[in-house]
Amino acid sequence: MRRANTASRKPGIRSTGRHAAPARFPRAAARTTRIAVPALALAGALAAAPQLAHALAAGPAAPAAHPQAARLSPVPAPPGPAATAAAGLRGGDPRARVAALAAFRSARQQARRAAARQARQQAARRARQEKARQEKARQDGQQGQGQPGHAALSCGPGSGLLPANYPAIMEFLTGHGYTAIASAGIAGNIYQESGGNPESVGSGGGGLIGWTPLPAGFVTGSPAADLRTQLAAILTYNQQWAQFIPALNSAASAAAAAQVYMSDFERPGIPAAANREAAASAVAAACGL
Repeated sequence: MRRANTASRKPGIRSTGRHAAPARFPRAAARTTRIAVPALALAGALAAAPQLAHALAAGPAAPAAHPQAARLSPVPAPPGPAATAAAGLRGGDPRARVAALAAFRSARQQARRAAARQARQQAARRARQEKARQEKARQDGQQGQGQPGHAALSCGPGSGLLPANYPAIMEFLTGHGYTAIASAGIAGNIYQESGGNPESVGSGGGGLIGWTPLPAGFVTGSPAADLRTQLAAILTYNQQWAQFIPALNSAASAAAAAQVYMSDFERPGIPAAANREAAASAVAAACGL
């Protein structure tokens, strides 16, 4: 019987069972896994770095509110254009920055337009106020002629078609807001209607300007008292044509004032404009106008 050569034989390796030899492929897989897992972890960390940095910059997230509290809390008002543009300019998205810059420029342009419009309105309001002030000053200057504080009229003897009582007529009218030229124009009309006599009575009318019908109490037989009564009545009579008083006060000559008073106030059936204008010019000359 031949003895087996145990020294040269290798022990048998079983492919199955509990003593099976480990496979080489799992070892290679293990080595690959040990290399790949850290690499994947590093790649994931690099990919998450921007989001992590943004989250850290933004601060810790606010705790979620209770659903009921969320339903009851008021909705905040949306920010205005300027706030939205400013927030967009601080963002990191280039497209958002471009849009925010455009919104900021639009808001600034609108603000400039509003400021310019307000400045124009204020300038127009100041211009209207200044115009009204100048107009009032002009009217006050015209109406103030002959009033206290201004040079008084000095009506002396004259010639031509002078109405009676013309110095008293001129003094009264200039003392009640009419210019000296306008007062001379009224006096010229008085000459044509009554000759300046307050006791004048005609067919159906009478008095200084020929009231028709003649009101009671205007002619009482007392010339001085009736003159005062009728001069005050002339002021009341003129007020019904108040829209023409500025034109009367701005007349350039006594004859022009007589024409204005005849056409817009007296409105006579028999104009006799030449007599009215000549009498007004005579009064103006007698009073040094």
